[in-house]
Amino acid sequence: MAELKKIVWKDADVRCPFYLSSSREERSIRCEGFETGMDSISRFRSLALKDKHMGSYCAGKFEGCPLYRCTYGCKYAD
Repeated sequence: MAELKKIVWKDADVRCPFYLSSSREERSIRCEGFETGMDSISRFRSLALKDKHMGSYCAGKFEGCPLYRCTYGCKYAD
């Protein structure tokens, strides 16, 4: 999968409609959860992995993200 190259991702870079926030300190990304009233938090083992995920999915082809597909399929697909 092609990913966008950038050192630090910001909220303004994100295209995914389910993205809520991210934290460099916690190496995490918070997204809308797949059930009403819940959020999903992904914690990464390194900043490099978090940044790779953000470039590949959050700011890139978000339709391919496993959390996007799960949330969309559980809450919005008919």
